[in-house]
Amino acid sequence: MTTTTDSSTEKRPFNLSRWAIGHPSIARFLFGLIILAGALGLMRMGQKEDPDFTFRIMVVQAVWPGASIQDMEDQVVNKIERKLQETPHLDFVRSYTRAGSTIIMLQVKGDTNAEEVKDAFYQVRKKVGDISNELPQGLLGPYFNDEFGDTFITLHSISGDGFTYPELKKFAIQARDMLLTTPGVEKAVIIGDQPEKIYIDVSSKALAERGLTIVDLQNAVKGQNAVDPAGSVDTGLRSVRISVEGDVTKAADIRELRLRSGNQVTRLGDIATVSSGLEDPYERKYRFNGHESVQVGVVMAKGFNVRDVGKDVEATYQRFEAGLPYG
Repeated sequence: MTTTTDSSTEKRPFNLSRWAIGHPSIARFLFGLIILAGALGLMRMGQKEDPDFTFRIMVVQAVWPGASIQDMEDQVVNKIERKLQETPHLDFVRSYTRAGSTIIMLQVKGDTNAEEVKDAFYQVRKKVGDISNELPQGLLGPYFNDEFGDTFITLHSISGDGFTYPELKKFAIQARDMLLTTPGVEKAVIIGDQPEKIYIDVSSKALAERGLTIVDLQNAVKGQNAVDPAGSVDTGLRSVRISVEGDVTKAADIRELRLRSGNQVTRLGDIATVSSGLEDPYERKYRFNGHESVQVGVVMAKGFNVRDVGKDVEATYQRFEAGLPYG
């Protein structure tokens, strides 16, 4: 018995190429539609100049005004480094110490994923916080910085003829506050501002004649309550960083401070020159079209489209610029 199969009735798989040749008008229409949809999608797609990536390095910084290198090593660096050795996924800890300050760099292993890196840096803050009572009084910090991976979607410069750095910084703060209310903005960072410092110039001879030491001068200046390093004392032989604290934030206030040695009270302004000015030497400066400037960088929050956020940021800057003085 012989069985034959009719090839004309055999079910064949769908052949897209054969269908396109047989229906050229429909195929051209569909291909054009796909190309148009792709072009529109590309134009609407969010893009960033730099990709997001995970930095696996954290910097821990501490300042102890007047401390020697040995004091910094024994009472600050060694204690912090021993605690940092407990950090999960730790690769290495490296420190750079000088008189009065230290910078400690911690790196986790390269195969650590982003979530584990965040947890490791949280543990660093927690573990160092646990030994804060073991660190010396007068220590400023420790301060932590692990935000190296932020990329700016926009960077705007604020400059103007006849404006000082403190004035430019005030405008930058206004811009930052407005930007932080813009949808999709996670951070607005001021870059290139020059901090103001107070400088005290006094000779060792003038101090010795009144039975005073550099420590007495430091204690007088630091005797209010607590803030940040704000300048230096130049004794002619060495420069010692000090803290200007509490309500004493102007050179005129510093001049009126009283130094006591036994029964003798000396006004600081009578033996020292107190002046205020920008940090010198400066760490960095930015220029825009040849003018000194302060810049504001914007970091976009996750889950937003960079094109949409960019338009909102530009609209915010236009409102900000409308309120600026001429120049």
